[in-house]
Amino acid sequence: MLQNSKTALSGLLPLVLSVLSLTSAGAAPSGGYSHKGAAELASTEAPEISPLKLSTFRPKQGEVVELTVLGKDLSLEPGAEPPAVEFLGNKYKLFAFDSDNGAAYRALLTVPVVQKVGSTPVTVGALSTRVIVMDAHYPVQRLSLPPSKNNFNMAKGEEEAVDKAKGTVSPVRHWSKNFNAPSKARLSAGFGLRRIVNGKLLPDYFHSGLDYAGFQGSPIVACAPGVVVLASTGVFKLHGNTVAIDHGQGVVSFYIHMQKINVKLGQKVDAGQLIGAVGQTGRANGPHLHFSIYCNKVASNPRQWYLKAF
Repeated sequence: MLQNSKTALSGLLPLVLSVLSLTSAGAAPSGGYSHKGAAELASTEAPEISPLKLSTFRPKQGEVVELTVLGKDLSLEPGAEPPAVEFLGNKYKLFAFDSDNGAAYRALLTVPVVQKVGSTPVTVGALSTRVIVMDAHYPVQRLSLPPSKNNFNMAKGEEEAVDKAKGTVSPVRHWSKNFNAPSKARLSAGFGLRRIVNGKLLPDYFHSGLDYAGFQGSPIVACAPGVVVLASTGVFKLHGNTVAIDHGQGVVSFYIHMQKINVKLGQKVDAGQLIGAVGQTGRANGPHLHFSIYCNKVASNPRQWYLKAF
């Protein structure tokens, strides 16, 4: 599954790699996104002192950063909404919570995989700070594909439905713990892979999630509590049978190429609850689950969600 500027979810099946010519490289080819080394960036000045607190000031490409700010530092009028967080050309909504220091707000920001490394500002109204985006060193793969497979054709309305689900931003944060893997199957393709297809670099494309090469019909479970915002069967040409779960505050997980779906639109689900089965529907040459976690419309590395409780 790849991501590009037109659609956040697309499907080059990793299982194809076993029958198509494939080579891997550990660094981006000429024209890629690797610029300064980590040591050079780490030697730059530390971020200026600011009331804006970040979980890290040196996030890697594909990483989520949690921003928090105390209500008293925003100087809000009574009853006024907090300003949006501005980061890399996107705006993120702040959500209120109670901290040890009184009323506070937080938002989750995501560094796109294709973001160039270097310093970039984060602003909330009159407040600002900076982060230094670090190179995640995602590998590059070389693929040879027949013309019939070298496309991202979708059914009518498919892109719109996926984009709508991806853009869900609801106020309630349904989760409080680390996310769980949705399948016990073998991990067959990692997050962030960039690809050279038939000798051509796809600079705006990357693997937007993790692929689990499970047996046909093997179980898929919800990675965290939430509400089903997409449950499509027999419609999508590219994604196949697809489920999307809203976990709240801009975080949405996707489950793609499913054989069958066990949940309905609007249904509340718990972490670990059975939601369907692994399949090969849509643009898939073998049974596998493509799993993605979008944070405010940007694909994030699912491994971070497994290891960290935001």
